[in-house]
Order: sequence, then C-alpha cells, then structure tokens
Amino acid sequence: MALGFFDGVHLGHQSLLLQTKKIAEKNNLKFSVMTFDPHPNEVIKLEKDLRYLTPLALKIERMAAIGVDKLFVIKFNLSFASLLPSDFIKQYVLGLHAKHLVVGFDFTFGNKAQGTVDYLQKVSKNDPFDVTVISKQVHDDEKISSTLIRKIVRDGDVHLVPSYLGHHFEIKGVVYSSNRHKHEKKENMEIHTENKYILPAQGVYSVEIKNGNRTCHGLFIRYGSSKRNDEISGQIIEMLKGGVAEEVTVKFLKQIPFESKSQCSKNFKEVIK
Repeated sequence: MALGFFDGVHLGHQSLLLQTKKIAEKNNLKFSVMTFDPHPNEVIKLEKDLRYLTPLALKIERMAAIGVDKLFVIKFNLSFASLLPSDFIKQYVLGLHAKHLVVGFDFTFGNKAQGTVDYLQKVSKNDPFDVTVISKQVHDDEKISSTLIRKIVRDGDVHLVPSYLGHHFEIKGVVYSSNRHKHEKKENMEIHTENKYILPAQGVYSVEIKNGNRTCHGLFIRYGSSKRNDEISGQIIEMLKGGVAEEVTVKFLKQIPFESKSQCSKNFKEVIK
C-alpha cells in the first residue's frame, strides 16, 4: 500500500506508485493506495481556498489509469489529524491487513506529524509489514513536488509543467455558448471549472480541447476575475453548436507571450473580442 496525498500524481508520485505496483506483483498482493481528502492544510491551517492540480475525482481517474486495485480515501478531519502514530498503525495499517508500505522520504502522519519514515521502519521490525522508502525525485536540481507545480501553474508557465507532471496540466470544465459575442463572426464560449482546480495567471493560453472523441486546438482566455467567467475559443465552437452545456478537458500547452504590459493589455483585448 502506497501512502500519500498525491496531488497531481506527478513524476515523483508515479515513481512511488510504480514501485508499489512492482512490489505487489512480486509478492502476489493487491496494489493499493491510501490518500486523504481534503488536503491537511484545509483542516490544520484553515486554508479554505486551497486549490488542487487534481481534485479528488480526477485523482481517482489517474490512480485507475496506473492500475491501482484498491484506493482508500480517508476523510481528513481534526479527529483523524489528532491520531497518535501508534493508533494510525493499528487502525489503518494492521486494520487493513497491509503487508508492505511504500512512502516518500518525507512522509509524515499522526498527531503533529509525529509519525515519520524512521518511526515506520522502527515499528515494522516488530509488526507483520515491511516498509520501502522512495528517495527524493528531482528535475533541474529542484524537488518534484505538488507545491512547486502549483506555483508554476499560478505563474502561467504552463509549458514547464510536463517536466514535473509527466504531461501537460489539464482541467475539466463545462462550456456553453456565450450570448455576449453573438453579433460577431467568432464566438467564444464560457467555461466553468470545479472550484477546487488551481488555474493559471491572467492571460491567453494555447490549449488542446477534448470533448468525447473530438479534439481541437484553441485559446483559453483567463480573466482571473470573479466578475467574469473564463472563456475558450477555437473549433470547439463548431463542435458544440446550439449553446448546450457539455464537459470538456482543456490541456494547457503554453501562454501566449507579449512584449510589454501595454502590448499585453492591447493584445488581450483583441483576442477576447
């Protein structure tokens, strides 16, 4: 069983999960994962506006794609956060009959993060489970982490994401025809995303848009304002004529750069027309 929050299921997470899968197959065990929801910081640090690379539904999809046999999603609340490390082991390791734990080098658990990798290795000597610790995964001398990837997305540097995530940053959203542009030849469509998704900085992005088996390229116009919904444009408009709300997946390829702030402002206004 792999343990962790796994936001993004990035390259570091993938290394850990694939090692777990290998151990499971070798020992004829179920490949299982334990994750938590919501993020501990929402409960412990009261970060109510915390945004995710992979909200829970998308994280579950990514786990299934990797081949996870069993996924345990533990509700993270104050009661769970206050568990002593020994109680966590009793309830969530021995209680689930886990035979082998796989964790990252900096994994912590239990009240005030008292449970550490060293603690796990120590108690495993007397309990019927083994522990494998996965070392730090780096790119360009930086630790691959969800925190770093979220910053990259927030900064609008979406072209850098594949080096850490293993693929382009994606979101799922619902689009419908915007009446605002009906008088013009080119119409944009408003897009509503799940509130928990992190989104890039204000600007215009080159994106790939997928709806079912149909894929096209287009633009994602990020307003970054609560008063105006973000929009997408491109061939997707031809695909979804009639203004019917449909779910799409948007893959961010790169931000469209401008030479100066004034040029950015001018071009931004031109694009959103």
